[in-house]
Amino acid sequence: MMSDGRNTTVFLRFERLMKTYLPSLDGFDEAFPKEKIAEISTALKTACASPATRKQETVPEAAPKDGSKVKAEKMISMAWAQTDKDHRLCPGHVLNLSEDKSEETDEKRYKIDGSFISDADKDSIVPNVQNWALQRLSVEFKRGGTSLDAFDDHPGKTLENEADSRRLVRGQLMSYAERIFTYQHRTALFMIFVNGLEFRIIRWDRSGCIVTEALKYVETAEDTKRLLQFLYAFSKTSPEQQGVDTTAVPLSKDSCGWKRMNALSFAHSNDVDETEGEIDPSTVPSDFLGPADDPGKSPLFERRLLHDDPTATCHHQTDHPPDPQRSDSDIRPVFKYVRTLFHKSLPKGWPRYKVTVDGRVYLIGKPITDPSGLIGRGTRGYVAVEWETQRFVFLKDAWRPYYVDLEYEGDMLQKLNTAKVSFVPTLVCHGRVGEQETEASEYSPITGHKKSDAPYDEVKAPERDKSKRRIAGLPSRAKGSDSAVRTKPSVHEPRRGGASEPPRPKHQRDDDKGPKRPLLDKEEEVYDGIGLRHMEHYRIVVAEVCLEATSFLYGQQLARVIMHCIIAHQEAVEDCRILHRDVSAGNILILPTIKSGWIYWTGILSDWELSKFLLRDEEELKARQPHRTGTWYFMSIRSLAYPHRPLGIPDELESFLHVIIFFAIRFICSNCSLSVVHSFVEDYFDGMTNEGSNRYTCSEKKVFTIKQARLFHGRLNIAFMGGADKLGKDDQPLEGDGHPRHPLRDLLADLLKLFQARYAVEEWEASSARLDEAKTAVPEPPLPSLMSTVASRDGGFQRPPNEIQALYTKRSGTRKAKKVNVLSEPTKPSDETFKEAKKLDSHVAVLEVFEDYVTSPEIVWPLDDKVKDGLDGYQPPEFFAQAAKKARLTVRSTVTPMATIDEGKEARIRARTDA
Repeated sequence: MMSDGRNTTVFLRFERLMKTYLPSLDGFDEAFPKEKIAEISTALKTACASPATRKQETVPEAAPKDGSKVKAEKMISMAWAQTDKDHRLCPGHVLNLSEDKSEETDEKRYKIDGSFISDADKDSIVPNVQNWALQRLSVEFKRGGTSLDAFDDHPGKTLENEADSRRLVRGQLMSYAERIFTYQHRTALFMIFVNGLEFRIIRWDRSGCIVTEALKYVETAEDTKRLLQFLYAFSKTSPEQQGVDTTAVPLSKDSCGWKRMNALSFAHSNDVDETEGEIDPSTVPSDFLGPADDPGKSPLFERRLLHDDPTATCHHQTDHPPDPQRSDSDIRPVFKYVRTLFHKSLPKGWPRYKVTVDGRVYLIGKPITDPSGLIGRGTRGYVAVEWETQRFVFLKDAWRPYYVDLEYEGDMLQKLNTAKVSFVPTLVCHGRVGEQETEASEYSPITGHKKSDAPYDEVKAPERDKSKRRIAGLPSRAKGSDSAVRTKPSVHEPRRGGASEPPRPKHQRDDDKGPKRPLLDKEEEVYDGIGLRHMEHYRIVVAEVCLEATSFLYGQQLARVIMHCIIAHQEAVEDCRILHRDVSAGNILILPTIKSGWIYWTGILSDWELSKFLLRDEEELKARQPHRTGTWYFMSIRSLAYPHRPLGIPDELESFLHVIIFFAIRFICSNCSLSVVHSFVEDYFDGMTNEGSNRYTCSEKKVFTIKQARLFHGRLNIAFMGGADKLGKDDQPLEGDGHPRHPLRDLLADLLKLFQARYAVEEWEASSARLDEAKTAVPEPPLPSLMSTVASRDGGFQRPPNEIQALYTKRSGTRKAKKVNVLSEPTKPSDETFKEAKKLDSHVAVLEVFEDYVTSPEIVWPLDDKVKDGLDGYQPPEFFAQAAKKARLTVRSTVTPMATIDEGKEARIRARTDA
């Protein structure tokens, strides 16, 4: 997870953070007089003392009674809990410890040590578990020591120290913050990191975090006072100042909205089975809600069977008596999968909210798509109830990058809908969420409007561009590469939190050659917070609630769904000049519809948030964003090799190719064993090539597959087959004599040939351009040949005569000396190759390939070719998980933490490939 948020930490001194974000200390002296502060300080100091020096009567009440030893970390947490019980450290809040047991609703099973929860929620607390939905102020305890300090605030060091133990603790803290952002609707989160007898304050948001110096809290009463001042000031702030997104209003269990969500979640007798096939139109209920049907305002409001405000307390039988003239007519039937998805979004113990988008009210529960980390967009998708119409819709909540020239997704989708582009979502409404923007990004050394307390030389810091708000320019190098530039600190320099301002040292590279970070080939200066990106909160609602692409039932259906998405892409380009720019497995969805007596599954190309208008011919062809755009697995070879070149139609079409290969290798029956599937995905999708200077491009496997126009792994030619087909001795499907060749094999072969031609032409053009440049370049003095020199003992050099260098071997016949032409012309591809490559300038050729195989009645696809997901249990290689994945610094994140995280260890990650 940490590799998704490199260089996103900035430093503020404790006093400045308090003044900026928690300014109110009115009444502190009355709440915590000197005597009480001294008492609390003594209690904490005594309870946190080492067991050898602690008297038995000072052991916290929560300590084991059987005499068993307590870990130093747990002893500290129990000391805090006991002191809070006696003195209420944070007025109006109670400290709940939760380090031993994970919450049942949390599939990741994370166990943060504790949290302060408002007294208003006290009755809802489940003791000794995390209560993620209730936490106001999170607390994590460590036993102490430099190795467990998540941050390094010594002069000359970067805050994100790359020592393994520090990095893992930092990732642990980020994982806990991510859980709270998932359960709650948050703009920010305050966290106390207690490391032994020191504490830091952290403020997280979607761009990164602000962290203070490490402060002592028990050495003296004055130290304790600073901790108590923070806790008191926090208690006096509003929920909005604490980081709660107050635009999301919690629903109580006795509210009209909560009870209505329960009613809508139960299976309905008239719901329609979405399985593809013929259907008798007369069996479809007249009030059936199709994917994009807008029923208008529900008559239930006019009949006073629902409150206008879903948060209103509702005594159902009293406030809304049953209508004697109806049975179940107040709930309209839908496809079964829609109601099933909604039911899954209402698990026991998960909060429910009312949110408003462009004046419309929606009710949501648990997201059906989780964000893949804390830093970044944090996209969450919900099956929502539109309160006014009582229909199900899909609501996306995200933090979008703030670019001056980046269109809102809703505006782009509206243009597509107006142009009647096929196979795209139908916009309902969209809009910014108030004025909510990330705060940590304001301290970016490149684009921020505020200066952090980092002690680097501002003369050498990157120039700030305050005229336009843009995302900080991210270098196209490996994420987590040696961006931690250090200085040589003086032994006389205090830590950043010291009483005096430390000198501003000269930054220089520390060539740490350990396994923590790959080594850069050239010196590069990077500052704390250079990876910060400014984000704004955004919500969008579309009418269609879709199935994931992995729900396809057989290969032909998969090919058809992808074909529909290519059609959507073609119409968007031709009718609106809009390029999607993030074609990936997760953005291809399935929408069941009723059409001409059939339930028919169509493809939907979703997620247009990164889309842009195509440049006109006369416009300068250059990338308008400072970093790559897309999902690593599916980006074209060209876009990964040249991230600053703008994406084009061929790049997007190639992404569709990678998508269908990805789904096919996972779900279509083939001659690949499970281990081969894992190895292929590791080599083709997870793999990458280090080209030096810490610059990563796509894997050699992906390049070779396209250059050879052959899907293979080692010596195995990958072939797809029906579920009943058999393999011969050569591990190839038995074909002929009634065993047809699987159409997907030939479909992929035809597509690969098109892209093989494209790269053959591009390689020739690049070679020709380099040759022309070499011919016109001013010649430099020739370098002496290292092959033809002999060093004498005194350092002089002589060139031996040719006859001495000649090989004394017998040769038959005569042979002329070979003349090497260093500037020989590259081999030009054939005219047919040029013609094939040219086809990728539009969608026509690729769509013709799909249509030939998907719609042709002569080509028979098996209906039993889908198998269990071949990636079940797959883990990316350790190198990828910890090092090579760093190349995604400039690519949209596609990773998510594993389900558990051990104390002191960061959770391993796996590629998020199906959401």
